[in-house]
Amino acid sequence: MLRNKDKFKGKLKLATFGAVLATPFAAMPAMASSCFIGESAPASFSCSESSVTYQGLTFSNIVVTALVGGSGTIILGGLTTTTAAPGEYGLQLTYTAQTGATAGSQADVSLTYAVSGASIDDAYASFSGTVTGTGTQSLAETLSNGYTLSLNAAGAVSTTFSPISYLTAGKDQNDFSGSAGSATSSIMVNAYSLAATPIPATLPLLATGLLGLWGVSRKRRKKGSRLGSAQAS
Repeated sequence: MLRNKDKFKGKLKLATFGAVLATPFAAMPAMASSCFIGESAPASFSCSESSVTYQGLTFSNIVVTALVGGSGTIILGGLTTTTAAPGEYGLQLTYTAQTGATAGSQADVSLTYAVSGASIDDAYASFSGTVTGTGTQSLAETLSNGYTLSLNAAGAVSTTFSPISYLTAGKDQNDFSGSAGSATSSIMVNAYSLAATPIPATLPLLATGLLGLWGVSRKRRKKGSRLGSAQAS
Protein backbone atom coordinates (compact mmCIF):
# COMPACT_ATOMS: atom_id res chain seq x y z
CA MET A 1 0.00 0.00 0.00
CA LEU A 2 2.79 2.42 0.83
CA ARG A 3 4.33 1.90 -2.58
CA ASN A 4 1.02 2.79 -4.27
CA LYS A 5 0.72 5.84 -2.04
CA ASP A 6 4.20 7.04 -2.99
CA LYS A 7 3.46 6.61 -6.70
CA PHE A 8 0.22 8.55 -6.29
CA LYS A 9 1.91 11.47 -4.54
CA GLY A 10 4.77 11.44 -7.04
CA LYS A 11 2.39 11.91 -9.95
CA LEU A 12 0.71 14.86 -8.26
CA LYS A 13 4.00 16.59 -7.50
CA LEU A 14 5.24 16.18 -11.06
CA ALA A 15 2.00 17.56 -12.45
CA THR A 16 1.71 20.60 -10.20
CA PHE A 17 4.85 21.55 -8.29
CA GLY A 18 7.02 21.56 -11.41
CA ALA A 19 4.55 23.69 -13.35
CA VAL A 20 4.81 26.55 -10.86
CA LEU A 21 8.22 26.22 -9.26
CA ALA A 22 10.07 25.94 -12.57
CA THR A 23 8.32 28.91 -14.21
CA PRO A 24 7.47 31.59 -11.61
CA PHE A 25 5.03 34.25 -12.80
CA ALA A 26 4.70 32.45 -16.15
CA ALA A 27 1.40 31.66 -17.84
CA MET A 28 -0.91 29.15 -16.16
CA PRO A 29 -0.77 25.55 -17.41
CA ALA A 30 -3.30 25.03 -20.19
CA MET A 31 -5.13 22.41 -18.11
CA ALA A 32 -5.84 24.87 -15.27
CA SER A 33 -9.22 26.51 -15.87
CA SER A 34 -10.72 28.89 -13.31
CA CYS A 35 -11.65 27.32 -9.97
CA PHE A 36 -15.24 27.35 -8.76
CA ILE A 37 -16.89 26.39 -5.50
CA GLY A 38 -18.34 22.89 -5.66
CA GLU A 39 -15.83 21.57 -8.20
CA SER A 40 -15.25 17.95 -7.26
CA ALA A 41 -13.23 14.83 -7.80
CA PRO A 42 -13.44 11.58 -8.26
CA ALA A 43 -12.71 13.24 -11.62
CA SER A 44 -9.30 14.68 -10.61
CA PHE A 45 -8.84 18.31 -11.65
CA SER A 46 -6.50 21.28 -11.71
CA CYS A 47 -7.75 24.87 -11.65
CA SER A 48 -6.36 28.38 -11.26
CA GLU A 49 -7.19 31.44 -9.15
CA SER A 50 -6.63 35.14 -9.85
CA SER A 51 -3.70 36.99 -8.33
CA VAL A 52 -4.38 38.78 -5.05
CA THR A 53 -2.57 41.31 -2.87
CA TYR A 54 -3.07 41.26 0.90
CA GLN A 55 -1.21 43.09 3.69
CA GLY A 56 1.82 43.86 1.51
CA LEU A 57 2.03 40.37 -0.04
CA THR A 58 1.12 39.55 -3.65
CA PHE A 59 0.13 35.97 -4.52
CA SER A 60 0.13 34.96 -8.19
CA ASN A 61 0.26 31.87 -10.43
CA ILE A 62 -2.14 30.20 -8.01
CA VAL A 63 -3.02 26.63 -9.00
CA VAL A 64 -5.17 24.15 -7.04
CA THR A 65 -4.96 20.46 -7.95
CA ALA A 66 -7.11 17.62 -6.59
CA LEU A 67 -6.24 13.95 -7.06
CA VAL A 68 -8.18 10.98 -5.69
CA GLY A 69 -7.93 7.20 -5.67
CA GLY A 70 -10.19 4.36 -4.55
CA SER A 71 -13.19 5.70 -2.65
CA GLY A 72 -11.61 9.13 -2.15
CA THR A 73 -13.54 12.31 -2.95
CA ILE A 74 -12.74 16.03 -2.89
CA ILE A 75 -15.18 18.95 -3.10
CA LEU A 76 -13.59 22.36 -3.52
CA GLY A 77 -14.68 25.29 -1.37
CA GLY A 78 -13.20 28.79 -1.68
CA LEU A 79 -9.77 30.39 -1.65
CA THR A 80 -9.62 33.53 0.51
CA THR A 81 -7.03 35.78 2.15
CA THR A 82 -6.55 35.29 5.88
CA THR A 83 -4.63 36.46 8.93
CA ALA A 84 -3.51 33.08 10.22
CA ALA A 85 -1.88 34.52 13.36
CA PRO A 86 -0.72 37.97 14.48
CA GLY A 87 1.56 39.22 11.70
CA GLU A 88 0.98 36.10 9.52
CA TYR A 89 -0.86 36.92 6.27
CA GLY A 90 -1.74 34.56 3.46
CA LEU A 91 -4.23 32.26 1.76
CA GLN A 92 -6.86 29.86 3.12
CA LEU A 93 -8.16 27.06 0.91
CA THR A 94 -11.35 25.36 2.09
CA TYR A 95 -12.43 21.97 0.76
CA THR A 96 -13.86 18.64 1.86
CA ALA A 97 -11.46 15.77 1.22
CA GLN A 98 -12.41 12.23 2.28
CA THR A 99 -10.77 8.90 1.61
CA GLY A 100 -13.85 6.80 2.36
CA ALA A 101 -13.27 3.40 4.01
CA THR A 102 -11.92 1.44 1.04
CA ALA A 103 -8.40 0.18 1.74
CA GLY A 104 -5.66 2.12 -0.01
CA SER A 105 -7.89 5.09 -0.87
CA GLN A 106 -6.48 8.58 -1.20
CA ALA A 107 -7.54 12.22 -1.38
CA ASP A 108 -4.75 14.67 -2.20
CA VAL A 109 -4.95 18.46 -2.53
CA SER A 110 -2.11 20.62 -3.86
CA LEU A 111 -1.75 24.40 -3.75
CA THR A 112 1.07 26.09 -5.69
CA TYR A 113 1.76 29.79 -6.21
CA ALA A 114 4.34 32.59 -6.19
CA VAL A 115 4.46 35.21 -3.43
CA SER A 116 6.29 38.53 -3.38
CA GLY A 117 6.68 41.27 -0.79
CA ALA A 118 9.26 43.39 0.97
CA SER A 119 11.41 41.34 3.36
CA ILE A 120 9.46 38.06 3.71
CA ASP A 121 11.16 36.29 6.63
CA ASP A 122 8.72 33.62 7.83
CA ALA A 123 6.41 30.93 6.43
CA TYR A 124 3.44 29.37 8.23
CA ALA A 125 1.37 26.33 7.20
CA SER A 126 -1.56 24.47 8.73
CA PHE A 127 -4.43 22.13 7.93
CA SER A 128 -7.49 20.74 9.70
CA GLY A 129 -8.57 17.12 9.65
CA THR A 130 -9.35 13.85 11.44
CA VAL A 131 -8.46 10.19 10.99
CA THR A 132 -9.87 6.82 12.07
CA GLY A 133 -8.24 3.40 12.29
CA THR A 134 -5.19 3.14 10.05
CA GLY A 135 -5.92 6.45 8.32
CA THR A 136 -3.09 8.97 8.00
CA GLN A 137 -2.72 12.61 7.03
CA SER A 138 0.25 14.73 6.05
CA LEU A 139 1.24 18.10 4.70
CA ALA A 140 4.49 18.90 2.87
CA GLU A 141 5.59 22.28 1.58
CA THR A 142 8.66 23.23 -0.42
CA LEU A 143 9.82 26.84 -0.82
CA SER A 144 12.12 28.01 -3.59
CA ASN A 145 14.69 29.32 -1.07
CA GLY A 146 15.35 25.73 0.04
CA TYR A 147 13.21 25.67 3.19
CA THR A 148 10.54 23.04 3.83
CA LEU A 149 7.61 22.61 6.20
CA SER A 150 5.90 19.33 7.07
CA LEU A 151 3.16 17.91 9.30
CA ASN A 152 2.21 14.28 9.92
CA ALA A 153 -1.13 15.21 11.51
CA ALA A 154 -3.53 18.14 11.55
CA GLY A 155 -1.93 21.21 13.13
CA ALA A 156 0.39 24.11 12.30
CA VAL A 157 4.10 24.60 11.60
CA SER A 158 6.30 27.57 10.77
CA THR A 159 9.88 28.40 9.82
CA THR A 160 11.99 31.56 9.67
CA PHE A 161 14.69 32.55 7.20
CA SER A 162 16.70 35.53 5.96
CA PRO A 163 14.44 38.22 4.44
CA ILE A 164 13.62 37.65 0.77
CA SER A 165 11.34 39.51 -1.66
CA TYR A 166 10.13 36.60 -3.80
CA LEU A 167 9.27 32.93 -3.27
CA THR A 168 7.52 30.11 -5.07
CA ALA A 169 5.76 27.47 -2.99
CA GLY A 170 4.42 23.96 -3.58
CA LYS A 171 2.10 22.65 -0.88
CA ASP A 172 0.64 19.13 -0.79
CA GLN A 173 -1.93 17.87 1.73
CA ASN A 174 -2.60 14.13 1.60
CA ASP A 175 -5.26 11.90 3.19
CA PHE A 176 -4.78 8.11 3.10
CA SER A 177 -7.10 5.40 4.42
CA GLY A 178 -4.44 2.74 4.97
CA SER A 179 -5.63 -0.85 5.23
CA ALA A 180 -8.58 -0.29 7.58
CA GLY A 181 -9.29 3.36 8.29
CA SER A 182 -10.23 6.73 6.85
CA ALA A 183 -9.11 10.37 6.78
CA THR A 184 -10.95 13.64 6.26
CA SER A 185 -9.57 17.18 5.90
CA SER A 186 -11.15 20.56 5.29
CA ILE A 187 -8.91 23.65 5.54
CA MET A 188 -5.37 24.41 4.38
CA VAL A 189 -3.63 27.68 5.27
CA ASN A 190 -0.38 29.19 4.10
CA ALA A 191 0.87 32.54 5.41
CA TYR A 192 3.96 34.72 5.66
CA SER A 193 5.28 37.52 7.82
CA LEU A 194 7.29 40.58 6.81
CA ALA A 195 10.38 41.68 8.68
CA ALA A 196 9.91 44.87 10.69
CA THR A 197 11.65 47.87 9.14
CA PRO A 198 14.62 48.68 11.39
CA ILE A 199 14.98 52.19 12.79
CA PRO A 200 18.05 53.82 11.16
CA ALA A 201 20.91 54.07 13.62
CA THR A 202 21.20 57.81 12.95
CA LEU A 203 17.71 58.59 14.26
CA PRO A 204 18.50 58.02 17.98
CA LEU A 205 21.63 60.16 17.57
CA LEU A 206 19.61 62.88 15.86
CA ALA A 207 17.00 62.79 18.64
CA THR A 208 19.73 63.03 21.29
CA GLY A 209 21.28 65.98 19.48
CA LEU A 210 17.96 67.80 19.21
CA LEU A 211 17.31 67.30 22.93
CA GLY A 212 20.74 68.68 23.69
CA LEU A 213 20.17 71.77 21.55
CA TRP A 214 16.77 72.29 23.17
CA GLY A 215 18.43 72.14 26.63
CA VAL A 216 21.14 74.64 25.67
CA SER A 217 18.55 77.01 24.18
CA ARG A 218 16.43 76.78 27.31
CA LYS A 219 19.40 77.59 29.55
CA ARG A 220 20.27 80.62 27.40
CA ARG A 221 16.71 81.90 27.59
CA LYS A 222 16.70 81.54 31.38
CA LYS A 223 20.09 83.26 31.65
CA GLY A 224 18.91 86.09 29.40
CA SER A 225 15.79 86.49 31.49
CA ARG A 226 17.81 86.77 34.72
CA LEU A 227 20.19 89.37 33.22
CA GLY A 228 17.25 91.41 31.96
CA SER A 229 15.67 91.39 35.43
CA ALA A 230 18.97 92.45 37.08
CA GLN A 231 19.48 95.37 34.68
CA ALA A 232 15.92 96.55 35.19
CA SER A 233 16.40 96.66 38.95
